[in-house]
Amino acid sequence: FEQLVCERIGCKHALAVNSGTSALIAALAAAGIGPGDEVIVPAYTFFASVSAIVVARAIPVVTDIDASLTLDPAAVERNLTPRTKAIMPVHMVGLPTRMDVLCALARKHKLTVIEDTAQAFGGKYHGKHLGTWGDLGCVSLDAYKVIGSGEGGLVLTDDEWLYTRAQSYHDTAACW
Repeated sequence: FEQLVCERIGCKHALAVNSGTSALIAALAAAGIGPGDEVIVPAYTFFASVSAIVVARAIPVVTDIDASLTLDPAAVERNLTPRTKAIMPVHMVGLPTRMDVLCALARKHKLTVIEDTAQAFGGKYHGKHLGTWGDLGCVSLDAYKVIGSGEGGLVLTDDEWLYTRAQSYHDTAACW
């Protein structure tokens, strides 16, 4: 399944986990997000986006959305501090975040981008699949999502080191 996902959406690595929330937590761990780090997250999202940040013992910075119901890039820039380590865009109800703008902002400030693609898996923005724009993409396979498997999730990345770190976190620190 992991290989099929990679082939279908064009990423190098996919890690199957037990839920979308677990995908977010593994992605945060892979990115080295921890105590005192701030993560930008939209004000309009499912609570798992924020709770995953709290599980990582980081600080969610709730940030305004725009008419797209996703992160407002101008609000993201206003909320950046020296403690900001990541931006977590959430593609809501199938609507994509302006990933080109957010990724450029993240590169400028050397931030990790962790996409929450739970409600838009399979969607595209400017021809590129959602979940493949950022450093890590997270997918929910809950029964009520785009691809429902009853439960489950995916961590997506092109970065082998991030994949290994996510795999290590997910597989009780054993890298296969």
